[in-house]
Amino acid sequence: MSGPRVAIVTGAASGIGRATAERLVADGWHVVGIDLRSDQPAGVERVVGDACAPDVIRQAIDAAGPLLHGLVCSAGAPVSETWDDRAAWDEIMRVDLDAPFEALRLAMPRLVVAGGSAVLVGSIVGSVEGSRRSPAYAAAKAGLGGLVRSMALVGAAGGVRVNLVEPGAIDTPFDPPRYPPDARPDVPLGRMGIAEEVAGTIAFLLGPDAAYVTGASLRVDGGRTVFGGPDRL
Repeated sequence: MSGPRVAIVTGAASGIGRATAERLVADGWHVVGIDLRSDQPAGVERVVGDACAPDVIRQAIDAAGPLLHGLVCSAGAPVSETWDDRAAWDEIMRVDLDAPFEALRLAMPRLVVAGGSAVLVGSIVGSVEGSRRSPAYAAAKAGLGGLVRSMALVGAAGGVRVNLVEPGAIDTPFDPPRYPPDARPDVPLGRMGIAEEVAGTIAFLLGPDAAYVTGASLRVDGGRTVFGGPDRL
């Protein structure tokens, strides 16, 4: 009898990563979480460390075992408050773009064995919107689109799918909102999303219902990126 599906989730202690780890555990997955914090959800096998560090990623891959069915790269650095802060640029690129590449590079052989799937967590900032505060954040998240499309081609020969989710305004502690969560004039649905809604999209992309989906970018933004504003007909 085969065991449960196995996934690695980076950034598993908070926000979208935490919600994803909880969703996968509830769906019967064995989840190995990577985070700098140890307070990851119940049922998660915890690896405490930097999701950018190759030795930490290898530790998680070893914990997952020979079959890795899913990889979710959700760890992220917050936006910088000063657009020309070079140290912030380097750190955001390291966490938001370098780390997903490193995880995909190291995990690909195990994903191939299992015919697995990877999902990276991007943002509508970068792919659609710019950022006055943090060009680094926008550039890193935009870069994930090219990474996903390229790794979908790399993985296809081995049956590995690679996709991207691009959340909009999500009610997490990651970036304090400009408006009340339930009163968003910039979102057609009128509210911020919640992390569990993004996690549900990730679970879909990892699962068999998305078996013919790869290299795709799926926005979870309440319609914000198709909205021209309250006065637009």
